[in-house]
Amino acid sequence: MTTIRHCQTHQLPTDSLLIIFIHHDLITGQSSQVLHSARELAQLLPDVSWRYVSDFDDQPVYTSREHSWSEWLQQSDVLQKSFSTASFRSLLMEMKSQVFELIASASQLLTWEQEHNFCSRCGSKTRMHSHENAMCCDACHYRQYPRINPCIIALIYKDNEILLAHNASFKAGYFSCIAGFIDPGESVEQAVHREIFEEVGIKVKPPRYFSSQSWPFPHSLMLGFLCEYDSGDICVDGHEITEARWGTPDEFPLRPGTATISGQLIQAFIDARV
Repeated sequence: MTTIRHCQTHQLPTDSLLIIFIHHDLITGQSSQVLHSARELAQLLPDVSWRYVSDFDDQPVYTSREHSWSEWLQQSDVLQKSFSTASFRSLLMEMKSQVFELIASASQLLTWEQEHNFCSRCGSKTRMHSHENAMCCDACHYRQYPRINPCIIALIYKDNEILLAHNASFKAGYFSCIAGFIDPGESVEQAVHREIFEEVGIKVKPPRYFSSQSWPFPHSLMLGFLCEYDSGDICVDGHEITEARWGTPDEFPLRPGTATISGQLIQAFIDARV
């Protein structure tokens, strides 16, 4: 059976699951539910555009981000009592990993489409490819594929302590792992060593790969590493990183949860020492 990649509400397969965005917030149902049944909402949904994301438990998943969703929620008391909105980030700790991956994919695909309505080579209007994720230009035949920005994220450790840093954009008291984008021409390992030295002024032994995680804020792929301290003293620039320090995990009460790869790196360190 051929999957419909783009459709209007009245064309949705009846067994579809729906992910609905208002800007960067999600429409949620009871108990912060983010996957909605097309069959149950069939008589309530406005006729808007949808795009296919993936399959989940053998059901097709579609997503939509339209300005009209705000108006839709205000239409009746029933809708306002049944649905609300929440930011994707605020729901991270409640999501199962499979659901997070679906939402991440939906968010990135919608953002990519919205940002690539015109050809980056000649400026002509683009259209979505019929059976793959590509924006096509009929004028110069250039194809644009979804953007993915590779980043490294590293947990540095020494004996029973870890090094975490406070970014200027973090809330007060919150510390996390060192992270940064990979530069053109760099290997992943080179990026790990460079980012750590640039952000906290220390050197580490050869990094050990841990795992990866898609991070849709907006298009990152996080590549996680565990790094043993080698030499140097902490030195931060005071602009991007305002503070960094050593401590046991318990000495960082405000740190990432295990829904994030940063939290998973910290938990892996804890588990290895239990």
